[in-house]
Amino acid sequence: MSKKDLLLCRVIVEYLQHKEPIGSESLKTLMNTKISSATIRNYFKALSDEGLLFQPHISGGRIPTLSALKAYWYRHIDARSTIEADSMECIQKACLACDIFCVLSIEQSNKLVSVSHIDNKLLLDFEHIGITLPFSSALERFLGELKGLDVIDMRKIAYQVRATALLDALQCVQSRNLQFFGVGALAEACKDDDGRFHHIISGDMFDTLENGMYCEEVLPSGYLAIMQEIRLKSHLDKKGMDKKARMLCIGALDRDFTQFYSCIQS
Repeated sequence: MSKKDLLLCRVIVEYLQHKEPIGSESLKTLMNTKISSATIRNYFKALSDEGLLFQPHISGGRIPTLSALKAYWYRHIDARSTIEADSMECIQKACLACDIFCVLSIEQSNKLVSVSHIDNKLLLDFEHIGITLPFSSALERFLGELKGLDVIDMRKIAYQVRATALLDALQCVQSRNLQFFGVGALAEACKDDDGRFHHIISGDMFDTLENGMYCEEVLPSGYLAIMQEIRLKSHLDKKGMDKKARMLCIGALDRDFTQFYSCIQS
């Protein structure tokens, strides 16, 4: 990492923790570096010209721009990994401390066991419930390939292929266990968009989003959404293993997601 990138990274870390501009002298002291304050100011100017730092006041220090924060989180968060959380209480405390919204979708197994053609209906027999659909030979073949899959995975596939009738039918099969934390942070992110708020609260994003990081694709500018797998040590499945779930976190780009992850795993 270049000196300029190191300086930018430290500015971002300090800003996330204190939400205040930082000047060249303060940064030099914090980093305990031999780089002169004048050189740091030159780096500040270069980073400002690149759209990564912003100076709120002419005589004041710098703060990172939304572009810099977005790039920082994309480098430092691995949304493809599985997070291990000690308890729901840890998640709740982390959301309150960091002003971040979080919703967990805890897996409840309900696999498709069989597909039968009876009269003009297709009977879909799941582990815990059965439903019927109007008969279609194409749909029967399609569902036959899905036998053994959990309803959660079936809903993802139905969404991907735009099988809206099947998606609606599976809505009554899937009994999602949703746990919400820090809803105030979500309300702030969706304050001008009630439709977006209800789309997230309903849990529909667990069908539409793959694990990963999202910004303007699903949220207003200045916000970050993270979808990933999580294991809950305080919740065990039938085999005595940590319960698996998916977690959706939403917060402003200037929220300290590093602290958030540290809190839920401590």
